Amino acid sequence: MAGQPEVGGLRELSVAECWQLAATKSVGRFAANRPGMGPLVVPVNYVIDGDHSVVFRTGPGAKFNAVGHGVTVIEIDEIEPIRHTGWSVVIEGTTSWLYEEQDKTVVESWAPGPRPYVVRMTPVRVSGRRIHLPQADTDARGYR
Repeated sequence: MAGQPEVGGLRELSVAECWQLAATKSVGRFAANRPGMGPLVVPVNYVIDGDHSVVFRTGPGAKFNAVGHGVTVIEIDEIEPIRHTGWSVVIEGTTSWLYEEQDKTVVESWAPGPRPYVVRMTPVRVSGRRIHLPQADTDARGYR
């Protein structure tokens, strides 16, 4: 159940919490299945669109070829290695091209070169978890 602590300090996030956290970042990992080749997992710059979809740009290549072919995933996270805390959000969905909306979509890619194609991922499932330390396991500064 969302919001309830799980064993080991893991807590399932509600869908609303997942969207709130995903909106605080601009880079995630895009994953797609490539039949006969294994999975593709690459970083993408993205924005969360107002209707709770994920929008990113791409150029020709592996991501381009994955659009419109089955369920894809974007994973977004924040990790604090010293404290052993963090969160992870997974958005599963289908992808499609945004032909008419390309000029209106503000997504900037960090990668060099043109990224003329705009992709929208429409979610079919959103999930996430947060890991936190029980207070008894930390010192006064919050460290183990």
